[in-house]
Amino acid sequence: MKQTLFIISIFLTLNLFGQNLTEKIGEIEVQLINHYFKTDLYNKPTKKKTNRKNRPKTKMYFDSNGVLLKKIGFGKHHNTDLRLTDYIKVYEYDNNKLTQSIEYESDYQKNIYPYWKSKFIYNKKGQLINDSMFYYKTDSLFHQTTYEYDLNSNKTKSIFNPTYYYQREFDSINRITSLKQIYDSKIRWEWNFIYLDNQRIGIFQTHYNDGKDYSKKEIQTFNEKGLLIETEEKHISKSGLDKKVKISYDKDGIISKIEKYETYGNEYVYVSFTEIKIKSKLEFNSKIVGKINEQIEIE
Repeated sequence: MKQTLFIISIFLTLNLFGQNLTEKIGEIEVQLINHYFKTDLYNKPTKKKTNRKNRPKTKMYFDSNGVLLKKIGFGKHHNTDLRLTDYIKVYEYDNNKLTQSIEYESDYQKNIYPYWKSKFIYNKKGQLINDSMFYYKTDSLFHQTTYEYDLNSNKTKSIFNPTYYYQREFDSINRITSLKQIYDSKIRWEWNFIYLDNQRIGIFQTHYNDGKDYSKKEIQTFNEKGLLIETEEKHISKSGLDKKVKISYDKDGIISKIEKYETYGNEYVYVSFTEIKIKSKLEFNSKIVGKINEQIEIE
């Protein structure tokens, strides 16, 4: 019986092509290592941090051109032990375009099984026009998004169904100026953006007609190279949890550290940080750096 269970466990860690899902692939490995500061009796962060063994929360594997091949997450919602695999996502390409991804999930007994399958369709210009997610087992559709573009290839619409979509507008130099959520032909919420020197300032407001004001301001700050170095989110009309994120880069321009702050009383306190560790023998050009940074989530 034990031998049978062992064989089943081995089978569940292999994908359809017999590859070990947890093994390293590609020429570049990127690890995201998260740390949180423990709080005191008053819920204020202390200097004591979690994850002292520096176990990664996420591992990503890229080929020599910076193309993402595999992503592995660790620690589950009800069990944050980072030795436990949460999910594995494998990406497939055709002519340098992402065409399919398969996401494997795990149970709390370390068994891994395919759960989601996503397919991506492009138009003749190479623009993504359809992103569909299916249940792997039944091949039935779970979620679908279609996209529309303007003449400058800016993505102007993300359509979830005929009455529910996101609408974007851009200025003459292709900077986003507004983002609206439309539902049943009505604006539910919107972001409006202006640009000043090295900052983008966004104002968020809702149109729920519930008598409440959820408006807030987001300030993004960029360095002289155009890299994002700080985001700050502040509530405008009422008190709330304001947030600040600081981003650092290594000598190649890859994100090396993400530091997060939240308000405690009238001041910002340091609540968590993520260190990014790169394992590769390659020299990185700007294209590879850009592709890696695109996959590192700031928020």
